[in-house]
Amino acid sequence: MIVSANQSVFRKTYNFKDPDARGRVCLLVYSVVECFLLYITSGIFYTQFLQSYNVDITGVGLLNFIPFLASMLVFFTPGLLSRFPRRRWLLAGCKLAYYLLNVVGLTLLPALIEDYATLLGWMIAVSFLSSLFNVIATAGYAAWHIRFQPEEVRAYHMTISQFLNAFISGILMLCAGWLCDHLADWFILALRYFAFGLGVVNVIFLLIPREVEYPVVRTPKFSDIISIPIRNKKFMRTMLVVFLWQFSLYCYSSQLNFYLLDTVGMTQTFYNVIIFLYGPFYMLFMNFWRKRIEKTSWFKVFAVSLLIVAPLQILYGFVRPGDFTLNLGSLALTIPLYVPLVLLVRVPQHFAGTGHNTAFLNFQYINMPLTNRDSYTSFYQIVFNLGSLAGMLFGIIFTELTMDFSFTAFGYTYRTGTPLLTMLCGVLEFIIVAIVLIGRKKLEPDEGAEHA
Repeated sequence: MIVSANQSVFRKTYNFKDPDARGRVCLLVYSVVECFLLYITSGIFYTQFLQSYNVDITGVGLLNFIPFLASMLVFFTPGLLSRFPRRRWLLAGCKLAYYLLNVVGLTLLPALIEDYATLLGWMIAVSFLSSLFNVIATAGYAAWHIRFQPEEVRAYHMTISQFLNAFISGILMLCAGWLCDHLADWFILALRYFAFGLGVVNVIFLLIPREVEYPVVRTPKFSDIISIPIRNKKFMRTMLVVFLWQFSLYCYSSQLNFYLLDTVGMTQTFYNVIIFLYGPFYMLFMNFWRKRIEKTSWFKVFAVSLLIVAPLQILYGFVRPGDFTLNLGSLALTIPLYVPLVLLVRVPQHFAGTGHNTAFLNFQYINMPLTNRDSYTSFYQIVFNLGSLAGMLFGIIFTELTMDFSFTAFGYTYRTGTPLLTMLCGVLEFIIVAIVLIGRKKLEPDEGAEHA
């Protein structure tokens, strides 16, 4: 009976008869493909791609920093997008240009340029240009796609989307990670060209949903991106949480990826097994967290689940190289030291991540009114990317200042600042929890308030 009911809800939410439901089907396909593309063109795959061309930790940080710097030009997107009552072809062209430059362009450059400084300069320029196209596409699609996600189906849609992202992308990453560990560097290059093919598929699916008029009070001005949202106090308080959360994620992520691969010696296969485990956890606990959202609120679920993550993040800073031997009678197994610690940290984080990731997806819309969405979505992109930008800048500076830093814990001397940076992120997560729980009444939408 429960299965039948769930199938009924799924068929009602996703089908090809109703235009909005058809739009949600396309969004599901897009989100799954985009999630996989994000994994294999950024993060640890991107780090390994750059390491194969001897890009150092500072260069890796700079190249991860550039897209968020380019995102600040989102100020210009409302004025540009308002000139197009129908935007599907403009957005598709921008998204295709992004994939072409970011995936194919960055892959070809090392084969064309040998000098390291020149190569890094060109990679920064291509990354910046591709990110400009993505800024336009992201802002435009956000204002378009919210049309297919009314409040009554949003929690369900986001839960299904997150599950498919984690499960399907996890399987694909698991296979790709194993191949990266066992094949030569050419496979990473081949993987990036495969990513471009998937990007073309994504663009095609983004052309299918119907497009309706975008409601605006008046033609947006350049200043509207700031002046309109800033008058919405609840929206601005939500943006503070968004900024701090993005800062906490990006202040250590690229440094930790480099540290895990270069210093700890973690394999791509193990790393991607950990990523893959998020899918089964999401399948098991997505309904648990969705019901908590429906019974309480998006903000409370975000804070409570993050409270589980924060102490584990501090513990994550103690990951280190080395191994130990496990004697099982006549069998002796040599196991890397990072295996039990990473499992101890990441498995409970997967349980909690199901909650805070689902809740965070709605932060863009939770206090957004129905009008002037271009201005609101552009402002959200500014805050989202500014938090990421500030976090990455902090991480780069912190890493440079702690190159010769060392501390001893549990009989091992850590000779880099990356572990400490990872721990500081956990402290910041505790601060975010306190801000949300203490100020929750000022964050929650007013009863009966108009919002997206």
